[in-house]
Order: sequence, then structure tokens, then C-alpha cells
Amino acid sequence: MTIPGNVVTVFHAVTNDLALPLIWPAPSNPTPPHANSPILIWGASSSVGQYALQILTHWGYKNLVATASPRHHKYLESLGASQSFSYRDEDASEKINRAFPNDMPFIFDCIGSKSGSLAHLAKIARKGTRVAVLLPVIVKDATESEAPEYSMEAEGNADWAEGVEVRGVRTHFYAEVSYLLLVNLS
Repeated sequence: MTIPGNVVTVFHAVTNDLALPLIWPAPSNPTPPHANSPILIWGASSSVGQYALQILTHWGYKNLVATASPRHHKYLESLGASQSFSYRDEDASEKINRAFPNDMPFIFDCIGSKSGSLAHLAKIARKGTRVAVLLPVIVKDATESEAPEYSMEAEGNADWAEGVEVRGVRTHFYAEVSYLLLVNLS
């Protein structure tokens, strides 16, 4: 049951929120405009993250950067990740910035956690970076005595640099977005 939801989530986030083309049908040897640009997939071992790696690889994107637990790195590289980093490292964002000092133009956050992903990503994203965050954002994790807190807004839950475009991914509205696009184009 999760396959259609995950695939639609990736297609929607990649094409609508990151504005990366996924030409249909996929050509046999696709070379999209940003084929060699780094694309960071934070939480790449999640179900959506794994599909993101496979779909982007299938459509010719070659510089896919993954974060996950180290035990998943080899598997993620088999799915298309060119490099893998541990999101558990306190200095994960610094390591990624050292590996990609010039640019990280596209970030897909498959976790959506204020402290677990957004705080790190805000240190990586620079002016011109597009960030797509799966909603809802986990603002506060649950404890034994307290309920979790969530937000349906990604931009205000981190200290983003000026000029970073942050989009919250609400996949269940993809049909409405597609309809609005068609109406606006006609």
C-alpha cells in the first residue's frame, strides 16, 4: 500500500517543490538540466528517501547525496547515492559543507524534524537553494508524559539564510495543485 503514496510523494516533491524535471516517458539515456548538481536527500533510508534515490537515478541525476545511519550507506549507494553521510554525527552539516563547499542547490528532507533535520539543513542551504520538507514538521518529539508537537509550516521552524526557498510538501494536495496549474496555464 505504501508504494503508490511514496512514488507520488517523490514525483510531487521533485517536480513541484524542487522544480526538477522528470520527463515522461523517461528517455533511455536521460540527461536533465541539473544531472550533475548535488541533490541532498536527508533521511534517504526512509521509504520516501529510497524511492527518491531510485527515481532520480532513473531520470539521470548522478550527484545524489544521502544521509542515513551508517549501516544503510552501502545499500543507499546501490540505489544511486554518490556519497553518504551519517545524520547522527553532530557535525553532519559541517561534513556535508566541506564535501560540497560551492553549492547544494537542492535538498529533499524526508524526515521533517525541527531539531533532527531542519536545524542541520539550515546550515547547509545557501542563497538559491531549494528545500522540500515532508510535512508535518516534528517540532517536539513525544515523551512518556508529553504528546508530540507538529507544524504544517517548514520555513519558520529553522533559521534559513536569506534567499533559501523552503517548501513544505503536502502530497495529499497534489491533485489540487495539478488542477490549479492546468487552470492557470489555460
